[in-house]
Formats: sequence, structure tokens, C-alpha cells
Amino acid sequence: MKSLQIITALIFTLLIGSVNIIAQNSIEDLNLSLEQKQLLKAQKELIKENRQAFKATLTSSQLAILKNKALTKLERQEALKNSLTVTQKKLVAQNRLSVKQSKSKFRGTLTKLQKQQLKQRFNSKRGVSKKRARKNIRRRLQKR
Repeated sequence: MKSLQIITALIFTLLIGSVNIIAQNSIEDLNLSLEQKQLLKAQKELIKENRQAFKATLTSSQLAILKNKALTKLERQEALKNSLTVTQKKLVAQNRLSVKQSKSKFRGTLTKLQKQQLKQRFNSKRGVSKKRARKNIRRRLQKR
């Protein structure tokens, strides 16, 4: 059961990471308007500010969890998640909501052609990410 959770979390993390990479690489080719570029820049700034605000709330024990190299990345994430206070959880939820709103605002400015280009890039890159994820999972399972 635990290995299934780890595999699911790994696949989810890889897919989210690939979406960010695709979005960053394809921005130049989309012929974005000035407004769209400003929205993307504001979104990046918002993410940075949210990250800094969250890091400022971390306690010394939580920072120790993040720096503990004896744990895997997933174990560190799980341990940190379990150690969050109610205030920190609310902050994370607010951060997610603000980023989600920012993304939806940007999506609303995209033309049909831009949406189509993004969808094509995402679909073409998705296969590569899935193959890489499967390969990594197989490799980890063989080590056990």
C-alpha cells in the first residue's frame, strides 16, 4: 500500500513538473501580447512572494526536516506536511488559490490559436514524461 502511494505521488510530481517546464519553454513561441506577458510576470512574482512568506513561517524543527538528507524527498514532504500548523496550512491553501486564480485569468486572455499550440506542446511532451516516470519507477522497484 505504501509503495502504491509513493508511486502515485511520484507520477503526480513528475506530471506537475513537466507542465511547468513546458509552459516555460513554449512562452516565446506563442506570440504573447504585452498584457499576457505582464500577467505571466505577475504570476511568477506572486509565486515567489508566496514561497517567501511560507518559508518565513517555518520553525527550526520544520527546517531541520527539510535539510534532513537521510529522508527521501517524498518522506521529507510527508514529514513537513504532517508538522504544519493550522496557520501554515491556511497559508498554503491561500497560496494555491491565488495561483489558481492567476492562472485562470491568464487562460482567459489566450486566443484559440494559443490554446491549441499549448495543448499540442503539452500532449507531445506528456509522452516523454510518462516514459521517464515509468523508467524511474521500474529502476526504484528493482533496487528494493
